[in-house]
Amino acid sequence: MDMPRSTALAILTHLDTTYGKVNADDLEDNMKRMHAQWSPTQPIEDLYNQLKDAQKFAADHDTISDKMAVRAAIKNLTNSGVFTDAIKDWRKMSDDAQTMDALQTHFTEADKERRRILTTKEVGYANKASMKPVNETANKVIMHGSGTVMYYCWTHGLGTNSNHTSKDCTKKAPGHKTEANGDDMLGGCCIIRRKAGERAVFRRPQRQERENEENQQPPANRT
Repeated sequence: MDMPRSTALAILTHLDTTYGKVNADDLEDNMKRMHAQWSPTQPIEDLYNQLKDAQKFAADHDTISDKMAVRAAIKNLTNSGVFTDAIKDWRKMSDDAQTMDALQTHFTEADKERRRILTTKEVGYANKASMKPVNETANKVIMHGSGTVMYYCWTHGLGTNSNHTSKDCTKKAPGHKTEANGDDMLGGCCIIRRKAGERAVFRRPQRQERENEENQQPPANRT
């Protein structure tokens, strides 16, 4: 005949309380669990619970004091490598002030700040990644003297717009070659485009003017 569930539970509880024994190996395993390395990817509350569970397990056998738990926590957090400044501030506190409650308050705030900074960086990286990158396949041309960086387009020649290259050109001439660059123009346009808004000063001389200038040149000496 089956005994009532409440009676069975009471008997099992009594047997566990009376005859269940914690041996040295159990206590050693408990210490290992307490010192298990916390990961920065975990909530910091996991570390606090890890310490409290170890204290509860050893309470009636080999007591783990709060001081011991605090030392274990500081060693763990130091090894994590993400609380350098917070640990420096912690060590400035007096021994009496370094309680378990103080530990949780201090490092919970430090962890919040750490995660806030990480989130800010991640947003920055995401924004940077979403920006259209400069076309690195287009050969950069460094102008002598000014150091201006220019980019080559087979149809339009050299310009300062990093996103206007042979590959990115949106108004390609017939026969446009997307692989053309500053080192190998592939017979493309050789014009250097002025910056937007820059006024033209140079005027191409007329043919007659050029001929007059050439006629005024003294003849070369013949030997």
